[in-house]
Amino acid sequence: MLMPTFRQLQVFIAIAETGSFAAAARRLGIAQPSVSAHMRGLEDAAGSVLFLRQTGKSAALTPTGQTFLVHARGMLAQASQLEQGLAAARGGDQHVLAVNCQRTLSDPLLRGLLAGFARLNRDIRLAVRTTYQEEVLASVRKGDSDVGILVATETAPGLPCRLIGRQRCIVYSAPDHPLAGRRRVPPAEVARHEFIGAPPGSQFGRTTAQILARIGVTPLRIAAEATDFGMSRDFAAEGLGLCCSLEVSLKADIATGRVVAIDINAPALFVDIYQVTNPRRIDAYPVERFSAYLDAAGAQWS
Repeated sequence: MLMPTFRQLQVFIAIAETGSFAAAARRLGIAQPSVSAHMRGLEDAAGSVLFLRQTGKSAALTPTGQTFLVHARGMLAQASQLEQGLAAARGGDQHVLAVNCQRTLSDPLLRGLLAGFARLNRDIRLAVRTTYQEEVLASVRKGDSDVGILVATETAPGLPCRLIGRQRCIVYSAPDHPLAGRRRVPPAEVARHEFIGAPPGSQFGRTTAQILARIGVTPLRIAAEATDFGMSRDFAAEGLGLCCSLEVSLKADIATGRVVAIDINAPALFVDIYQVTNPRRIDAYPVERFSAYLDAAGAQWS
């Protein structure tokens, strides 16, 4: 009798949905050889090949694999229902979902989304924290949070990590800055002006420095430092230097003329938004519901 483990089912579904063993490994936060080992074990138990493996091409489901995918999803859904039923048997406790959001994202993007999730999922008690980028990762790694949402330029090693959106960043300044109002300013000229930066050790500071370096704005000349977005914005509005932040965070300030965007002669700046998950909670009912909700709201992330 075929008795796949939940981890084998999870790996199989991840490969089917992402199209490759490498992408499945990144989603689950495990090594690719581990993904291959789980699939060999599952195919040996099934007595059939589930994926066609061709170098340089996506992992395509065989007819047997397509049939198995339907049943695999059903088995994991039943596991979630079992978890929900056990929670009810323990006294009707609500499911709890601990989410840690990067502060840069919380007000402009996440506040409304999280409130919408709480309204639609009354059986899940949502516990939300907002912290700095590095603290989001630490909280998920320690198990203090089930899910973290943050901006980054790369995936987080050792954690199941999903790209859920992208956001544009802009360089902005006070209205009377020498670059304000100019068209197509060369990146090298932008780099000659002072910036509002982040203290050493700030992950978000490193992220913004990386995306600016991609267009040739490097090295950054730092005039003042702040970890808080509001403080950085105030410094820039007072003329202390240029600053780089999410465009969505600055719409109101740009609309009132408090700050202005600098028109740089370079490709637009973007940062990726990731969902990281505690590996021990990736199959938990509230995490699955939350992930599906974020996917459904994906148009709001770009």
